[in-house]
Amino acid sequence: MSPPLVLVGLGYGAYLLYAYAAGTLSFYINPTYIIPTAVTGAVLVALGAICAVAPRDRRGLEAQPPPAGHAGDPTRGGPSWLALAVLAFPLVLGFGLPARPLGISTAAQRGVEAVPLGRIDEAFEFRVNSRPEGYSIKDWVTAMQADPDPGSLVGKPVRVSGFVYRDSRVPDGWFLVARFVVQCCAVDATPIGLPVRAADGSVPKDGAWVAVEGVWEVTEVRGGRKAVIAPASVTPIARPDQPYLY
Repeated sequence: MSPPLVLVGLGYGAYLLYAYAAGTLSFYINPTYIIPTAVTGAVLVALGAICAVAPRDRRGLEAQPPPAGHAGDPTRGGPSWLALAVLAFPLVLGFGLPARPLGISTAAQRGVEAVPLGRIDEAFEFRVNSRPEGYSIKDWVTAMQADPDPGSLVGKPVRVSGFVYRDSRVPDGWFLVARFVVQCCAVDATPIGLPVRAADGSVPKDGAWVAVEGVWEVTEVRGGRKAVIAPASVTPIARPDQPYLY
């Protein structure tokens, strides 16, 4: 294997281990896959090290004509410099750019909805002995799937956190407290949100992370009955280390 290609493999392995140590792999993949990904990084580093130190039989190599398309290329027998540059470019971006989770710009591109998340694995109902104030945004959306009547939510306590999102569909004085739901990786991340009606009409800055505590109520909006959170408090918070829901 050509030395430049070995270096690229070592680089990818080192990046995976670096991201694992920095705790940023969860920005890109479901936590279920973090350990296998870190193991993959270790294997790449080990294989790269073995290839780098393994003796190479170069007898007669200089006398051999270079393969077509590789004239004068020190990676003779391996990929071209252009191919190596293409392989290395994502690696340069990975090390050169700060790791960030998906944010409001991605949410705006994909659209935030309080909509079904696909198949309901465990469609539950509210019960006297349940603690709805412990539900996440995803749990509430699943509950809305199980019982789409907004009246069933009235008076139920809510305590969720997420980033602030607004678009033209959100009524004045309202905002969505939103999160991304990730099944496998950031590519399939789906932004979902719950509507909040600001008590004084003062909406937090778009993209800001907030903790919302209050109760559900139902109101008439644009000709239909909509469930909305009437907040007792909207508190600015730092972005959590794990910003996604699974």
